[in-house]
Amino acid sequence: AAVCVFDSLADAANTVATLKLCEIPVVRCELLDSTSVAAFNAMIANEKTSNGGAKETKQMEVKPTVFFEFQASSEESLQEQVRLTESITKDFSGSNFQFTSGEEERKALWAARHNLYYASINLRKGATDAVLTDACIPLSKFAQVIDATVRDVEELGVIGPCFGHAGDGNFHCILPIMEDDPEDYIARVHQVNDNLIQRTLRAGGTCTGEHGIGYGKIKYLEQQYGPGAVKMMEAIKKSLDPNGIMNPGKVVNYHR
Repeated sequence: AAVCVFDSLADAANTVATLKLCEIPVVRCELLDSTSVAAFNAMIANEKTSNGGAKETKQMEVKPTVFFEFQASSEESLQEQVRLTESITKDFSGSNFQFTSGEEERKALWAARHNLYYASINLRKGATDAVLTDACIPLSKFAQVIDATVRDVEELGVIGPCFGHAGDGNFHCILPIMEDDPEDYIARVHQVNDNLIQRTLRAGGTCTGEHGIGYGKIKYLEQQYGPGAVKMMEAIKKSLDPNGIMNPGKVVNYHR
């Protein structure tokens, strides 16, 4: 496993795109924006305070960060992957590249990514839940879309770390919310999500990378696939589930 920090989110995203174009067989590439890293640092700082400083987890540099995981059939092949990856990160002003193969060290390197959901909720005091976005973008447009989304979060005045399973173009925002949030704040949270999906569709991506359509994204299906494709989905659904008892109202919502 390895980790590397970058001066800009675009540099981090373009590093991943270049790795894929060069066909370096990296098993996983996870990208965190600066807010994600700050959320992790805040969480471990709170843990140290509540545990009297007993829990020692290293804080990270607050910059866009990419985590890599490698797999190879030989040590020689593994080291070649690492060497090429580090070389590409330097082309995009990457710094502090760290690699380790020990299990405990690997867990420590990936700690920020593995704890991100709860760290993100913890970032907004009083938050008990979060709106979690999900979209998948062609790698050629990945940097552009995630960078614009981070700007949306800042300009709309909401809290929302952004991160991505960058190797396949899938990324999310975790937008913490409170039970007593005013309607205006919730509207701005949903505006971040809508802007993200609209940019994704214009880039030739999909409105869901892994979480599915459910109820919330039905309205984007026709825009993504066209009315003819949605009619076909409805026809298939009706033929298999004429009484509408399987996941009623989800994905396609036809009238019997």
